[in-house]
Amino acid sequence: MAGGHSGSWPGFFRVFAVFAALMLLLAQGAQELVPPTSGAWQVLSVYEGLTRWSIPALFLLWGMSTLEGGGRGGLSGALLGRVLPAFCMLVFWGAAYAVAAHLLGGGALSWSGIGSALLSAARGDTYFHLWPLYPLVGLYLIQPLLARFTASASRNEVLYLLGLSFLMASLLPLWAAFHPNHALVVLLDRFQIHAVLGWVGYYLAGWYLHHYMIGRIPEFLIYLLGILGVVLTLAGPRLIGGGRELWYSYTAPGVACTAVALCVLFRYVLGVSEERSRRSAVYALGECVFGIYLIHQLWVLVFRWFGVSPLAFGAALSVPVFAGIYFLLSLPFAWLIARIPGVGRWLTG
Repeated sequence: MAGGHSGSWPGFFRVFAVFAALMLLLAQGAQELVPPTSGAWQVLSVYEGLTRWSIPALFLLWGMSTLEGGGRGGLSGALLGRVLPAFCMLVFWGAAYAVAAHLLGGGALSWSGIGSALLSAARGDTYFHLWPLYPLVGLYLIQPLLARFTASASRNEVLYLLGLSFLMASLLPLWAAFHPNHALVVLLDRFQIHAVLGWVGYYLAGWYLHHYMIGRIPEFLIYLLGILGVVLTLAGPRLIGGGRELWYSYTAPGVACTAVALCVLFRYVLGVSEERSRRSAVYALGECVFGIYLIHQLWVLVFRWFGVSPLAFGAALSVPVFAGIYFLLSLPFAWLIARIPGVGRWLTG
């Protein structure tokens, strides 16, 4: 059956996912500064493995917030209300990072430089952490079709598509890595269906987990799969083989299971209480928290300009400490930008 009042848990989960995404990016960046065989690199690699779920979690959240309510607005509503704002967000922040990097590198500010940065961002040359906005724009383009599907499909039909997505985008690529010459693998590689179903699967799964209640036994099984997912992500390359990229992929089975398990955990266990003030606070933070993700790399550039090492507190402490610092420094700016009349939502998601 469909879920009732959802409370404030999606906002709480969104905050947790964005903080984990900051840790992920910091761990990835710091790994480039240390030898691959060092203890520091191993610690950073564990942090990366523990937070890979955060990017898929963002797509779960985007799906649950966008698909609920069916196909309201139709094609024009999707293009003007979703695609255009997401594209403008991509261009604005891509240009902002190009200008910031130019200024911190000793360059001068000019209108021609700003115009060049905007044009470059529009062409797709944007800062590295903005890449999730590209598949998001693609999902918004097919939003009317997905909304029609969720509005009319039965629960079993939705589960069928989710199962197909997990099979094609997660399980079969893993199997193909160990059987590269199998005829089925060659055929599926020609279809390229995994590239399509990966993000669509997360997007649709977010709506499903928000829209439907699940029983206690499936909930318990999801938690077990989530724990197994963490183990597979961290230990898969060493215990099973196939290479680190295979197990750390955003659509890898372990990463997918972890993202779904945490989403379920926040809905049924870790949701914020129904006290009005707490719900209001979490909702307000959840509304602007993606702006923190967009902004925080500006602080990374500033700290780098001041000569602060991203490993200043050692590998074990630097990732969570700097994630907390960047989160808190970015929060007031994200909150203020989100409240700019007319364009705030376009700039912070």
